[in-house]
Amino acid sequence: MEKVKEIIRKKPLLFLVVSVVYALGVGVLKWGIAWPPQAALYFGGAILGVYFLDGAEVFFHLTPSPFRSIVFVAMFALVSLFVVTSSGSYLGSGLVLSLYLSLLLWQLGEWKLVGNLTSWYRMVAGPVSVTTQRWVLVALAAIFLVETYLFIR
Repeated sequence: MEKVKEIIRKKPLLFLVVSVVYALGVGVLKWGIAWPPQAALYFGGAILGVYFLDGAEVFFHLTPSPFRSIVFVAMFALVSLFVVTSSGSYLGSGLVLSLYLSLLLWQLGEWKLVGNLTSWYRMVAGPVSVTTQRWVLVALAAIFLVETYLFIR
């Protein structure tokens, strides 16, 4: 139980608020104001996605986190695109969209604090320019927006 409390305390309130507002906004765009029963699965997945990677880091004592790498983010972008377009699972779609949003928020937070994402590229063979890092972040955000659109339609 202490680990669960640690996970909840560790998550910045801004991440939770942004994720909940995003999930509600997507839900309204998809279903209007009359949500079907499946919407509860979507929203449950979205809440789970907010804490999922934090939970994995705490339970498995992952330091440094393998989730905070561009290799993981790139592979996750592909997997999440598959889940949103092919699975038909509202729980899974809510989870991957929320988790993807968390990854973007982590990157944006680090960009704001440090001015680059060099730590995210530590698994890449050579140095990656800040301009390339910026364009990759923009591309990942665009993929996220496309996935959101595909889920809504």
